[in-house]
Amino acid sequence: MVEMKGYGDKFLRVDLSSGDVKVEDVPPEFPAKYLGGIGFASRILYDEVEHVDPLKPENKLVIVPGLLVGTGIPTASKTVFVARSPLTRGFGRAVAGASLGVDMRKAGYESIVIEGASEEAVVLNIDDGEVAIEDGSDLWGMDVRKAAGRLRDRYGKVSTAVIGPAGERLSLIADIDCDERQAGRTGLGAVLGSKRLKGICVRGTGRVEYADP
Repeated sequence: MVEMKGYGDKFLRVDLSSGDVKVEDVPPEFPAKYLGGIGFASRILYDEVEHVDPLKPENKLVIVPGLLVGTGIPTASKTVFVARSPLTRGFGRAVAGASLGVDMRKAGYESIVIEGASEEAVVLNIDDGEVAIEDGSDLWGMDVRKAAGRLRDRYGKVSTAVIGPAGERLSLIADIDCDERQAGRTGLGAVLGSKRLKGICVRGTGRVEYADP
């Protein structure tokens, strides 16, 4: 099998119910078979989430950078979010620009899978190989700009994905805000709200390797 470049080599799995964090190898057949972005995310959701209530802990939110994110190709900045949608109760997909996917890849992660639900408001902090679920109660109730600003004050130069009051209140049209770019479809902000996850911040300092054409 030809080795394909431009991918992180790990999946990050975060269980908010137990607090467990696991790092898994990307299955070797995934890059050639599903390419990345929506392909990776759809396969993971198909394998792991059946007919569950979208706002229950059994639902999972999967985050994957787009295929060319991190290569420097103009406009290749999209990050894909998928989950079972609270709005349609079927497959939910939302896409946002900004730098979240770049930092994910630089940190070595090709996917973040968020499952379970916290009892208290939390944030997920990913700093290269260090991953922590931390208190987010001071951010709960803030709008997206204030919450993202507070995360940058706390953690420095990071990429963020946050929800506002609509997501906290489980609005079926709530979005996820990625540094003022919105993953706006299918109500996936409510999925984060149901998990009591106010925001995610990611910093990656590695390099994305890609093939020389």
